[in-house]
Amino acid sequence: MNALEVKNLRKSFGGLEVISDLNLVVPFGQRRAVIGPNGAGKTTFFNLITGWTPPTSGDVWIEGQRAVGRPEKIARSGLSRSFQRNMFLEDLTVLENLRIACQASHPCRRVFWRSTSAFGEVLERARMSAERMNLADCLETKAKHLSYGQRRQLEVAIALCAEPKILLMDEPAAGTSPSERERLINLINELPKDLTILLVEHDMDVVFAICEVITVLSYGKVLATGTREQIQQDPVVIEAYLGCGHARG
Repeated sequence: MNALEVKNLRKSFGGLEVISDLNLVVPFGQRRAVIGPNGAGKTTFFNLITGWTPPTSGDVWIEGQRAVGRPEKIARSGLSRSFQRNMFLEDLTVLENLRIACQASHPCRRVFWRSTSAFGEVLERARMSAERMNLADCLETKAKHLSYGQRRQLEVAIALCAEPKILLMDEPAAGTSPSERERLINLINELPKDLTILLVEHDMDVVFAICEVITVLSYGKVLATGTREQIQQDPVVIEAYLGCGHARG
Protein backbone atom coordinates (compact mmCIF):
# COMPACT_ATOMS: atom_id res chain seq x y z
CA MET A 1 0.00 0.00 0.00
CA ASN A 2 1.21 3.50 -0.87
CA ALA A 3 0.31 6.96 0.35
CA LEU A 4 -1.12 7.95 -3.03
CA GLU A 5 -1.88 6.05 -6.23
CA VAL A 6 -3.28 7.52 -9.42
CA LYS A 7 -4.53 4.96 -11.92
CA ASN A 8 -5.33 5.67 -15.58
CA LEU A 9 -6.51 9.17 -14.74
CA ARG A 10 -8.07 11.14 -17.59
CA LYS A 11 -9.72 14.54 -17.79
CA SER A 12 -11.25 16.08 -20.89
CA PHE A 13 -12.88 19.46 -21.31
CA GLY A 14 -15.01 19.08 -24.41
CA GLY A 15 -12.69 17.75 -27.08
CA LEU A 16 -9.52 18.80 -25.22
CA GLU A 17 -7.86 16.07 -23.18
CA VAL A 18 -5.86 17.79 -20.43
CA ILE A 19 -4.85 14.67 -18.48
CA SER A 20 -4.29 11.48 -20.46
CA ASP A 21 -4.06 8.01 -18.84
CA LEU A 22 -1.86 9.32 -16.04
CA ASN A 23 -0.42 6.83 -13.55
CA LEU A 24 1.50 7.81 -10.44
CA VAL A 25 2.57 5.99 -7.28
CA VAL A 26 3.85 7.95 -4.28
CA PRO A 27 5.14 5.86 -1.34
CA PHE A 28 4.67 6.94 2.27
CA GLY A 29 7.05 9.70 3.30
CA GLN A 30 8.27 10.47 -0.20
CA ARG A 31 8.80 14.04 -1.37
CA ARG A 32 7.77 14.11 -5.01
CA ALA A 33 7.76 17.03 -7.43
CA VAL A 34 5.50 17.31 -10.45
CA ILE A 35 6.97 19.70 -13.01
CA GLY A 36 6.28 20.68 -16.59
CA PRO A 37 5.77 23.67 -18.85
CA ASN A 38 2.66 25.84 -18.70
CA GLY A 39 -0.29 23.85 -20.01
CA ALA A 40 1.20 20.51 -18.96
CA GLY A 41 -1.83 19.78 -16.76
CA LYS A 42 -0.26 20.24 -13.31
CA THR A 43 -3.04 22.33 -11.75
CA THR A 44 -5.73 20.12 -13.26
CA PHE A 45 -3.89 17.12 -11.84
CA PHE A 46 -3.99 18.64 -8.34
CA ASN A 47 -7.67 19.52 -8.76
CA LEU A 48 -8.43 15.91 -9.69
CA ILE A 49 -6.56 14.51 -6.70
CA THR A 50 -8.30 16.84 -4.25
CA GLY A 51 -11.76 16.30 -5.74
CA TRP A 52 -12.20 19.89 -6.92
CA THR A 53 -12.60 18.56 -10.46
CA PRO A 54 -14.19 15.17 -11.27
CA PRO A 55 -12.16 12.92 -13.58
CA THR A 56 -13.44 11.79 -16.94
CA SER A 57 -12.17 8.34 -16.00
CA GLY A 58 -9.62 6.70 -13.74
CA ASP A 59 -9.14 6.49 -9.99
CA VAL A 60 -7.29 8.14 -7.13
CA TRP A 61 -6.40 6.00 -4.10
CA ILE A 62 -5.26 7.40 -0.75
CA GLU A 63 -3.75 4.84 1.62
CA GLY A 64 -5.42 2.03 -0.29
CA GLN A 65 -8.87 3.64 -0.25
CA ARG A 66 -10.58 4.92 -3.39
CA ALA A 67 -10.82 8.69 -3.01
CA VAL A 68 -12.81 10.05 -5.93
CA GLY A 69 -15.51 12.25 -4.45
CA ARG A 70 -16.19 15.50 -2.65
CA PRO A 71 -13.22 17.62 -1.50
CA GLU A 72 -14.25 17.51 2.18
CA LYS A 73 -14.37 13.70 2.08
CA ILE A 74 -10.90 13.55 0.53
CA ALA A 75 -9.59 16.03 3.13
CA ARG A 76 -10.84 13.76 5.92
CA SER A 77 -8.87 10.91 4.37
CA GLY A 78 -5.65 12.72 5.29
CA LEU A 79 -4.87 14.91 2.30
CA SER A 80 -4.40 18.68 2.48
CA ARG A 81 -3.39 21.33 -0.04
CA SER A 82 -1.77 24.75 -0.09
CA PHE A 83 -2.49 27.08 -2.98
CA GLN A 84 -0.41 29.23 -5.29
CA ARG A 85 -2.65 32.19 -4.50
CA ASN A 86 -3.11 33.13 -0.86
CA MET A 87 -6.45 31.83 0.40
CA PHE A 88 -6.46 33.25 3.93
CA LEU A 89 -8.55 36.10 5.36
CA GLU A 90 -6.39 39.22 5.28
CA ASP A 91 -8.29 41.19 7.96
CA LEU A 92 -7.92 38.41 10.53
CA THR A 93 -4.81 37.68 12.56
CA VAL A 94 -2.50 34.77 11.89
CA LEU A 95 -3.94 32.93 14.91
CA GLU A 96 -7.53 33.55 13.79
CA ASN A 97 -6.80 32.24 10.30
CA LEU A 98 -5.15 29.14 11.70
CA ARG A 99 -7.86 28.61 14.31
CA ILE A 100 -10.55 28.65 11.61
CA ALA A 101 -8.55 26.16 9.52
CA CYS A 102 -8.05 23.85 12.50
CA GLN A 103 -11.68 24.09 13.58
CA ALA A 104 -12.82 23.14 10.07
CA SER A 105 -11.30 19.67 10.52
CA HIS A 106 -12.18 19.27 14.22
CA PRO A 107 -15.38 17.73 15.68
CA CYS A 108 -16.03 20.92 17.67
CA ARG A 109 -17.02 22.71 14.47
CA ARG A 110 -20.46 21.14 14.89
CA VAL A 111 -20.96 22.59 18.39
CA PHE A 112 -22.35 26.07 17.85
CA TRP A 113 -23.22 27.11 21.42
CA ARG A 114 -19.69 27.10 22.82
CA SER A 115 -17.26 30.01 22.66
CA THR A 116 -14.32 29.40 20.34
CA SER A 117 -12.03 30.31 23.24
CA ALA A 118 -13.12 27.07 24.91
CA PHE A 119 -11.61 24.93 22.21
CA GLY A 120 -8.18 24.50 23.74
CA GLU A 121 -7.23 21.64 21.45
CA VAL A 122 -8.05 23.69 18.35
CA LEU A 123 -6.00 26.64 19.55
CA GLU A 124 -3.08 24.39 20.45
CA ARG A 125 -3.11 22.85 16.99
CA ALA A 126 -3.22 26.33 15.46
CA ARG A 127 -0.20 27.43 17.49
CA MET A 128 1.68 24.28 16.56
CA SER A 129 1.05 24.91 12.86
CA ALA A 130 2.31 28.47 13.28
CA GLU A 131 5.44 27.26 15.02
CA ARG A 132 6.20 24.75 12.26
CA MET A 133 6.20 27.57 9.72
CA ASN A 134 8.07 30.07 11.92
CA LEU A 135 5.03 32.27 12.58
CA ALA A 136 4.82 31.91 16.37
CA ASP A 137 5.89 35.54 16.84
CA CYS A 138 3.20 36.79 14.44
CA LEU A 139 0.09 35.21 15.96
CA GLU A 140 -1.59 38.55 16.74
CA THR A 141 -0.52 40.17 13.46
CA LYS A 142 -3.20 40.66 10.84
CA ALA A 143 -2.45 38.64 7.73
CA LYS A 144 -2.47 41.74 5.55
CA HIS A 145 0.48 43.12 7.50
CA LEU A 146 2.72 40.08 6.96
CA SER A 147 5.63 40.20 4.55
CA TYR A 148 5.12 38.32 1.32
CA GLY A 149 7.35 35.49 2.47
CA GLN A 150 5.39 35.19 5.71
CA ARG A 151 2.16 35.06 3.71
CA ARG A 152 3.50 32.05 1.82
CA GLN A 153 4.44 30.47 5.15
CA LEU A 154 0.91 31.09 6.42
CA GLU A 155 -0.56 29.42 3.35
CA VAL A 156 1.43 26.24 4.14
CA ALA A 157 0.62 26.52 7.85
CA ILE A 158 -3.11 26.58 7.05
CA ALA A 159 -2.73 23.34 5.09
CA LEU A 160 -0.91 21.80 8.06
CA CYS A 161 -3.83 22.59 10.38
CA ALA A 162 -5.66 19.50 9.12
CA GLU A 163 -2.72 17.37 10.36
CA PRO A 164 -2.46 15.75 6.93
CA LYS A 165 -0.63 12.58 6.02
CA ILE A 166 -0.25 13.84 2.45
CA LEU A 167 0.47 17.50 1.68
CA LEU A 168 0.00 18.93 -1.81
CA MET A 169 1.79 22.23 -2.34
CA ASP A 170 1.07 24.35 -5.41
CA GLU A 171 4.07 26.61 -6.06
CA PRO A 172 4.69 27.52 -2.40
CA ALA A 173 7.71 29.70 -3.28
CA ALA A 174 6.01 31.66 -6.08
CA GLY A 175 6.95 35.33 -5.94
CA THR A 176 9.33 35.05 -2.99
CA SER A 177 12.73 36.74 -2.78
CA PRO A 178 15.89 34.57 -2.61
CA SER A 179 16.08 34.90 1.19
CA GLU A 180 12.36 34.17 1.63
CA ARG A 181 12.66 31.17 -0.69
CA GLU A 182 15.61 29.79 1.28
CA ARG A 183 13.73 30.18 4.56
CA LEU A 184 10.65 28.45 3.13
CA ILE A 185 12.73 25.57 1.79
CA ASN A 186 14.32 25.07 5.21
CA LEU A 187 10.93 25.10 6.95
CA ILE A 188 9.46 22.56 4.52
CA ASN A 189 12.50 20.31 4.91
CA GLU A 190 12.05 20.43 8.69
CA LEU A 191 8.50 19.05 8.51
CA PRO A 192 8.07 15.49 9.87
CA LYS A 193 9.71 12.94 7.60
CA ASP A 194 6.62 10.72 7.60
CA LEU A 195 4.64 13.51 5.90
CA THR A 196 4.25 12.67 2.22
CA ILE A 197 4.70 15.77 0.05
CA LEU A 198 3.63 16.28 -3.56
CA LEU A 199 4.97 19.56 -4.91
CA VAL A 200 4.15 21.55 -8.05
CA GLU A 201 6.80 24.21 -8.58
CA HIS A 202 8.37 26.07 -11.51
CA ASP A 203 11.51 27.02 -9.59
CA MET A 204 13.86 24.10 -10.17
CA ASP A 205 16.15 25.18 -7.34
CA VAL A 206 13.20 24.70 -4.96
CA VAL A 207 12.35 21.34 -6.53
CA PHE A 208 15.91 20.06 -6.25
CA ALA A 209 16.24 21.31 -2.65
CA ILE A 210 13.07 19.57 -1.41
CA CYS A 211 12.22 16.58 -3.56
CA GLU A 212 13.97 13.24 -3.99
CA VAL A 213 11.86 12.09 -6.96
CA ILE A 214 10.61 14.20 -9.86
CA THR A 215 7.82 13.48 -12.34
CA VAL A 216 7.72 15.52 -15.54
CA LEU A 217 4.38 16.13 -17.25
CA SER A 218 3.94 17.15 -20.87
CA TYR A 219 0.50 17.69 -22.38
CA GLY A 220 -1.14 15.72 -19.58
CA LYS A 221 1.12 12.70 -19.89
CA VAL A 222 4.08 11.50 -17.82
CA LEU A 223 7.20 12.29 -19.80
CA ALA A 224 9.67 10.95 -17.24
CA THR A 225 10.08 10.05 -13.56
CA GLY A 226 13.38 9.78 -11.74
CA THR A 227 15.80 11.17 -9.23
CA ARG A 228 17.22 14.67 -9.54
CA GLU A 229 20.30 13.32 -11.29
CA GLN A 230 18.28 11.17 -13.69
CA ILE A 231 15.98 14.04 -14.64
CA GLN A 232 18.87 16.45 -15.12
CA GLN A 233 20.52 14.02 -17.53
CA ASP A 234 17.42 12.95 -19.44
CA PRO A 235 17.79 14.38 -23.00
CA VAL A 236 14.01 14.26 -23.60
CA VAL A 237 13.33 16.28 -20.44
CA ILE A 238 16.10 18.75 -21.23
CA GLU A 239 14.70 19.37 -24.69
CA ALA A 240 11.07 19.58 -23.56
CA TYR A 241 11.42 21.56 -20.36
CA LEU A 242 14.63 22.04 -18.39
CA GLY A 243 16.93 23.51 -21.04
CA CYS A 244 20.68 23.38 -20.98
CA GLY A 245 20.97 25.56 -17.88
CA HIS A 246 19.83 22.72 -15.59
CA ALA A 247 21.59 19.90 -17.44
CA ARG A 248 24.62 18.36 -15.81
CA GLY A 249 27.84 18.49 -17.74
